[in-house]
Amino acid sequence: MPITPKRIIFLIGSLFVAVGDVLWKNARSLLGLRPRGSCVVLTYHSVTSEERPLFARQMDTLLRYAKPVRADIEVLPQEGGLYAAVTFDDGMQNIVDNVLPELEKRSIPTTLFIITDVLGKLPDWEYFGPKDTGQEHVMSEEQLRRLPSDMVEIASHTMTHPVLPQIDREKLAQEVEGSRAKLAKILGREIKLLSFPYGAFNDEVVDACRKAGYERVFSALPYLAFSEPREFLTGRVGAYPTDWPVEFRLKVLGAYRWLPFMFDLKRKVLSRLKGQSARDLGLKPGEKTA
Repeated sequence: MPITPKRIIFLIGSLFVAVGDVLWKNARSLLGLRPRGSCVVLTYHSVTSEERPLFARQMDTLLRYAKPVRADIEVLPQEGGLYAAVTFDDGMQNIVDNVLPELEKRSIPTTLFIITDVLGKLPDWEYFGPKDTGQEHVMSEEQLRRLPSDMVEIASHTMTHPVLPQIDREKLAQEVEGSRAKLAKILGREIKLLSFPYGAFNDEVVDACRKAGYERVFSALPYLAFSEPREFLTGRVGAYPTDWPVEFRLKVLGAYRWLPFMFDLKRKVLSRLKGQSARDLGLKPGEKTA
């Protein structure tokens, strides 16, 4: 990932959150209060052969600070502590080659969110992230069938990877229902989870996923996960093999969870400023000049 001002700001803000968490934990301990469990869901997309050693070190870091859990866990263990689930979107071929061997060595389970209509092909969707995976093949149906079901859970990432809030209701139903049905046919087992392409969703998308029979859906908002029993809409934090060690550690600790609140505040401020500018021009908010 490139070094950008945004990345530095996110890191500094998360450092403050992590310090606050330590102070709060110590205060609860002094008061004799029972520690609360928390969980972070990490989401990756791709790990190249060059990035494999970096990913391996990240998994060692994860085991140092958290206990691995599956993404379909219904409720966190009662004893408290920090937990982490590892997930991958898109189902790239290099997951088989570079990721699963490292996870197997460490007994870390994972969930792969699969796009059903591109299995065995090159990705054909637009990628907005810091790394373009357009020239990396997606795993095939046969590879999908050979994955160890005790360690790897297969879930849906829709049929074609659209921006779900931007498609009509009929197409939305096809994307979420069709991918679930096709994966169930390929694997011979129920598909319970879905992640939103690009992390994009709204209330209509969430309702469509409920109707399709999913038990849990995942956004790209880095909230702490599984805060409620049988939580339906769950957050995830994006992770990359090239994250700085301190950056990855803060993500595992859940310190990036402040970002959604900052994004919401920014949206509200910009909306208010936009409305104020329109009023200064004698216009209604949203009305354009000639």
